[in-house]
Parts: sequence; structure tokens; C-alpha cells
Amino acid sequence: MKPFSKNHLLVLTAIIFCAFQGTLLAQEKIKFGKIDISDLKMTRCPFDSAADALVLCDVGSSRYEYSENKGFELLFDRLVRIKIFTKTGYPNANFTIEYWNAGTDCEKVESLKGKTYNLESGGVAETKLDDKSIFDEVEDIHTKVKKISFPAVREGSVVELKYTIRSPFIGHIRSWYFQGELPIRWSEYEVNVPEYFRFGKQSMGYYPFEVNKTTSHPETINSQYFSYNGTMGGVNLKTKLEHSSISYQVYTEQYATRDVPALKEEPFSNTLQNYSMRIRYELKSYQYPGRDPHELTTDWRVVVRDLEADEDFGKQLNKSGLVKDIVDEINGKALKPYYKMVEAQNYVRTHFKWNGKNSLYPSENLKKAVANHAGNSADLNLLLILILRELNLNVVPLASSTWDNGVIFESVPTQRGLNYVTGLVRLDSSEYILDATSPYLPFKMVPRRCLNDKGVVVSDGNTRWVPLLGGEKDNSLTFADLKIDTAGNLQGRMITSESGYSAADSRENYFSSGEAAFSKTLKEKYKLWDVGEIKYENAGDPEKEFKVIFDMIPSEIGQSSGNMIYLNVLSGLGKNSNPFNNEKRIYPVDFNCPVKETYVFTYEIPPGFNVESLPESVKFSLPDQSASFKFVVGSKENKIMVSSMLTINKTTFITSEYEALRDFFARIVAKHSQQIVLKKS
Repeated sequence: MKPFSKNHLLVLTAIIFCAFQGTLLAQEKIKFGKIDISDLKMTRCPFDSAADALVLCDVGSSRYEYSENKGFELLFDRLVRIKIFTKTGYPNANFTIEYWNAGTDCEKVESLKGKTYNLESGGVAETKLDDKSIFDEVEDIHTKVKKISFPAVREGSVVELKYTIRSPFIGHIRSWYFQGELPIRWSEYEVNVPEYFRFGKQSMGYYPFEVNKTTSHPETINSQYFSYNGTMGGVNLKTKLEHSSISYQVYTEQYATRDVPALKEEPFSNTLQNYSMRIRYELKSYQYPGRDPHELTTDWRVVVRDLEADEDFGKQLNKSGLVKDIVDEINGKALKPYYKMVEAQNYVRTHFKWNGKNSLYPSENLKKAVANHAGNSADLNLLLILILRELNLNVVPLASSTWDNGVIFESVPTQRGLNYVTGLVRLDSSEYILDATSPYLPFKMVPRRCLNDKGVVVSDGNTRWVPLLGGEKDNSLTFADLKIDTAGNLQGRMITSESGYSAADSRENYFSSGEAAFSKTLKEKYKLWDVGEIKYENAGDPEKEFKVIFDMIPSEIGQSSGNMIYLNVLSGLGKNSNPFNNEKRIYPVDFNCPVKETYVFTYEIPPGFNVESLPESVKFSLPDQSASFKFVVGSKENKIMVSSMLTINKTTFITSEYEALRDFFARIVAKHSQQIVLKKS
């Protein structure tokens, strides 16, 4: 969806010649540079003693401003002040300001200033933010960022930032977050809207507002102009200076919160942004003075239509000449459509390097990406789609939001909420989602970072949603063949086999860190053991299981006491603690993808010993079969066999299901902590 910009209001701006400016009451109280020395003396957050930093205040406003040269513009003001308590809190003195452009319409960051305050000799020492601490970066063709790093930061510092974003996209009032990764003492947002615009809004979160009110007041726009009467020599004659005025209502919405706790990371949760207390605005209609209202068709069909027509998205897929040589090479290797599809994906992900950035739009354009053999996710995946089309395959873009970007709701159309694109290929009666950013993923699997429910098909202005997760799992099998000696020591061989997302994660770590560093990390995982030589199989072939094979040098895993040997049933592996210890859960549990975790251990009993006791075999599951656990232990002659299998079929568990899930894992931990007991004959 194209941004609703000042160009949509040429009729309106021809009538109105001045602008109102809303006043943010909070900024009259909280002013830049006015630091309370008690904040510098503060040593901990009053309502979160463990916090490494505290947002003292975060105050923002959105307001409209008019000039005869530029028409209406939307101004977003922000003042934020943060207290740093510990060295761990230092990164909170770094800021990122995102701003946008579309064609000739560009946002600008203005009046940016900042200071670091420190307590020195009982007084306040100030260090100003300078240009050397501000860096400009291009995220993609529509997004730029200013990255700011404050100077002179130490334990006890207060950093303060103030800026304005001047935007021609007058229909896009910025969302406001009242909750984040830090506790916030005071947060306030004010939105001033003239009666010509009608916005819808969404309010989300779990905490009450300290202030929540809407008021209105009249504004008068005064203008002046010369009237003309007749001509002389072809020149208009001015007769007198005329005055006019237009009155209208301004609606002011004010929201504020006090002492809001930080969003806390919980095991297996999606991005915290999904659960933040926030307000989001969406322009629904506008009405020129004296004219009928104009309703905006804000739905997913419009989002899809606009993306198809976008010069920086859909039109990029018309540049067939860019990939002619690549297409010729693939046609020379593969004849059948299926194998052409496979070759195309492999070509892009092995010949082009992903720069680590997720985006819906190319960095600049596909021509630049081809020349550099590198780019962001959109560069690589739009290029893949272009190649597939030139191979005469039925492929369309599939737009989505990554795991850390937040969930997209079918009921809330948005283009700015989308930040990723993959290719959806239809071949015979099957569909394949293709991604070219990682050479370590099996064919038709999208990266784990993209598993965020569904994507929307960008084709023919229709709306169709496609699940991003197929039948793939996080699948791991650990097999061990071990001998127990008379002192309770273990030795033998262990093999781990991974497939699906587990294998993709391991391959990514293996190649990014190098084999030596990967092996070191692996040995730390098995810290109770003395690990011998490590061998890897199929590391470079994502279509096969990733295998790790290593010998276990005699290790003191078991305990010998008199004529008894005590041994943990899985030798210290398995579930040693419950990831869901908290009694209550604020956010849903999200496993990202289905999980299957299996252990198969065989122990050889030392001569002269017999089995005294073994854990009981069990099998249990959640009522809806969303998760199950099977544990089998048996012995025969001088062997003990242990098998443990955990299967999680459902990826998301809502908070009402949390207690049952917590108890389910508690039973697994209890079973994995039990012992094998051997007794000397």
C-alpha cells in the first residue's frame, strides 16, 4: 500500500493556508536538559531492583504542520531519557531511529540533539552528542536508519535524546509503545488530528493507563491574499489585501502510563513486541471542507495490488535480461520443471551471499544485487522468483513478517508490518515455498526466523494466505552404546543425528564458527564426559542428516558405593530442568516448529553385577495429543536399554494451556532424573 502522502490533499491545501500545532502538555513539564539530580543519584529502579537500566521518561507527539510550499506534513516529536545502572545496561545508551522514503517523498530527522549526564563532585557534568556518534545506514530502498551511540556512558549515567521526524506521509501516524525491554517510569503519547482525518486505532497490552482522555478544541486558520481587478498592459492590478479564516476542530488524544515493568523474556516465546502495551493508528477516511468524505479501502487486496504495481517490488520482476545467462545455464542442466526449480534455488543460494538483513524490498535494485553477488533477503528471493519465472514456472511472491518483527493479523491489513518475501511455486498439485538466503537448509524449507504463522500471496490483487511451516520438525536422535566398569565409569560411542530445523541450526553454527570452535562448544555441552575424537558426516549436504560421532573416554558418570553402582538413566543428558518453572505465564508458549527429541541408550553391565532396580516405563500425553512422551526401560542378559521420545505436535500453547504444559515437562524432568541401580553379586 502506497503511503498516504501530502499529494493526496492538493485540493485541501489549496483551500487551507495555515496549520494548527498541537501542544504536548508533558513536554512543558519534561524539557530537554532539565535533569533532576536525584535521578543521577538513583542506584536502582524503585519497582524493578534487578533492572540494568530504566526509562525515566519517554514522551512523544504526532501533529500536523502546514506551509504554502510543502502543504501538510506530519511531525513526530520524541524526548526519551534513560538511566544506566550497570555495565550490562550500557547498550541501552545506543539508539536507532528509523525513517522512510517512497519515490520523491522522504522523511527527515530534524532537531536531533542528545546529552550524557554524569554526577561529578556533587554536580552535573554534561557531554553533548556530536556528529561522530551518529551514523546513517540504508536498510533497504524504502528504509533508512540513524544509529546513535552516546559518549561518556558509565554506571550511573543518564542519557537524553530529542528529535523530530518530518514526514510527508500524513496518513501514517506512528505507533507508540508504552512497554519494552526496560522498565519505564513515565511514558506519554499525544496525537493531534484535525477534523478532516478519521483514524481507527488499536490498543493492546496488559497494564492500565494513568491518563486516557480525548478532548477537542477549535482552531482558526487565518490567511491573506491580494484581490485583483482588471489589467493594465497585460499585468494584473492589485486592488486590496483580503483576509479570510477557516475554523475547524482539533481532536487531541492523550495517553500515559506510570511504572510499567519491562517485558521479560520467557522460554519459548515469540518476539516480545507482540505482547507490548501499545497503540496503533490507521487512516480510515479524509474529507475536504465542503466535500463528501473519501473512504480509504484499507484491506489486504489493496496491499497486494500496490505491491504488484510498486516499482521497487512487483516491477522488479519484469527485468528478465538480468538473469538470461543464469536461466540458460539452468536449462542446460535440468529438463523437468521440478529439477529446474531445485537448480534455481541452489544457484542463488550458492552464488549470492545474504548480508544478514531481512527486508520486503531490495537494497537498491536487482541489477545492483546481480553485480555484487550479494544483497538482503529481498534481493536474493526476488532474484530467485525472477529466475523461476524465466524458467516458465508458476511462481508468485509470498510476503510475510519474520519471527522478530511481530505477528501479522489477517484482520489488520498493513504493508509496513511486512518485512520478508519468499517465492511460492505451484507445480502440478503441490506448492513449494522457496528461500535463497541460506545454503544450509533443505529444499523447500524456509528459515526458522521466518516461521511466523502465514504469508500473503502477492498475485492478481487477490488475498490468499499460506502457512509458512510445512511438515518440518526440529528433529534430533541421540544414540549411545556404553560400557559400565566396576567403578561406575562409562566409555563408549555416541552418535547424534539431526534433521529439519535442528540440522539447519547446527550446520549454520558449524560453518559460521568453524569446525574447531563448533567442536569446543560441543565438548562444553557434554561437560560431564571426556570427549575423544569428533567426526562429522554430511555437514555440507543439507538434504541429509547432520551426524556427529565421538568416542567417550572413561568418565566418572556413575557413582560406586560399596557393592552398589548408581547411574543416571540418561547419563546426565535429557531434560535436567523444567523450562517452565514460573507458576503463571504472561505470553503464549511458542515452540516455533514441531519438535521430536529421541534418546536411545544401551548400557553393558560390568561382570559380577546385576540389575537391582530400573525406572518404570511410562507413556503420557496432553489431552489433545499436542505433546506426548514415551519412556521405555528394559534389561536382557548383560544389557540395559533406555529409550526416551518427546514429541511436540503443536507449536503454540495459549496461557490457559500453560499449567498443563508445565506439569507435562515436570513429569519428563522427574523421569530423566531417575537412576539405574546395579548390585554386585
